[in-house]
Amino acid sequence: MMLLVAYVRLAAQAPCITGRVAGGRTGGVVAVSYWLQPGISPVITQEVQLERDSFYCRIPEAQAGLLFFYADAGGGRSLQGIIGRNDSIHIFFGGDSIALSGNGAAGSRVMYLCRRAMGGMGAIRGEPDREMQGAKQSLQFIHATLSHYRDSMPADMYALARAELLGQVASGMIGTYWQQDPDLQEAAYRQFILPALPELPVNEQSGASARFLSYLVDKAQVDYYRSTHQQCTHKAVYEWIKSRYTGPLQEKLLAHQLLMAFAMGGVEEELESCAKDYLAFVRDPACKEAVATPYNKVKRGIRKGMPAPPFSLPDMQGNTVSLSQFAGKVVLLHFCSDDDNLLPTLDEISKCFRKEEVAFLHIGMKPFAVKGVGLQLYPGAQFAAMQQQYNVNACPTLIVITRDGNIFAVKPPNPAEDYGTALANIIYEALQQ
Repeated sequence: MMLLVAYVRLAAQAPCITGRVAGGRTGGVVAVSYWLQPGISPVITQEVQLERDSFYCRIPEAQAGLLFFYADAGGGRSLQGIIGRNDSIHIFFGGDSIALSGNGAAGSRVMYLCRRAMGGMGAIRGEPDREMQGAKQSLQFIHATLSHYRDSMPADMYALARAELLGQVASGMIGTYWQQDPDLQEAAYRQFILPALPELPVNEQSGASARFLSYLVDKAQVDYYRSTHQQCTHKAVYEWIKSRYTGPLQEKLLAHQLLMAFAMGGVEEELESCAKDYLAFVRDPACKEAVATPYNKVKRGIRKGMPAPPFSLPDMQGNTVSLSQFAGKVVLLHFCSDDDNLLPTLDEISKCFRKEEVAFLHIGMKPFAVKGVGLQLYPGAQFAAMQQQYNVNACPTLIVITRDGNIFAVKPPNPAEDYGTALANIIYEALQQ
């Protein structure tokens, strides 16, 4: 009896997510994911098995306060919600709807209703006016729903759900700035975008929402460009944010911005400089650890002057191709996917050089036909190892190797943006080495 009481007390101190899945069977799996620091810390996922059609998941790490979670029962049945320290939420995944009950369910219900409504409002990508109209409708629905449920949830849950939902819509609004004609951007921002942006408190509490952090980064990019009319690089945005925020929110916002920049595969020397500066003053241990991980990877990664990691990969005919075969030639490594948009530009660049001097190697995540000059390699299961060897965070990625097998350029400028001028010049420089 005493053991049972102790277990009940322990369960009461940690949030629980239980549920039923219509048509579920014993042995099926429901994945419950959650974030200790959204936008900063990696996701933690528990896979819980169904007993008949029911599941139970306890989150022991959530002792500090509110958490965002994502429950996925498969078949398109999923829910993103919010849960408090002592809450116990029950989810019923029906055929095409979700029902929520239990202590603390109001916040998750608001997020579910709002996201479902927003999904049905059908903003048209690439049409700024239609997007803004859809965003305004979403804001009206969110405000009405939050107002209806405000008394049903604690103040901190209300504030966090509000920041998450409004931050998501605000990011979409900010994004329409870049879709405007350059000559009309400023007028559109002042007349339509800025007045429509929701009023959100910028503080540490709202900074616990990943959507809100992303909104602030998106807004920083636009504000920097509007102020300077200069290229919006990762380093420029980093410095802009650093100079305009302070305290814990500054640390969290900069960490979020750097993590997104690393994930997008920015210029490594630039990201390394920003991360080094950040790690010199950050105090939050979670933020410090989150940024230190990709920073250390970059430090260990390839850079100009070091020997290119050797490899032997099959081509599309099954023949083994090794990097050493191209000794005496400049090599362009092109890590690509099947929807790569650089192939036509690279084909044009290749015509500027003799095959005896420059080799174009296309290393694909999946097998697909490459038209034009170049050799296609398909590493298959070796692709992950190749990514780690060459520190490839995204596709497409380009790397230039000198005649003597050393790295000459890591992630040069995107050739699709300047008709290949910068990349062609880099290859010419490599030929002179």
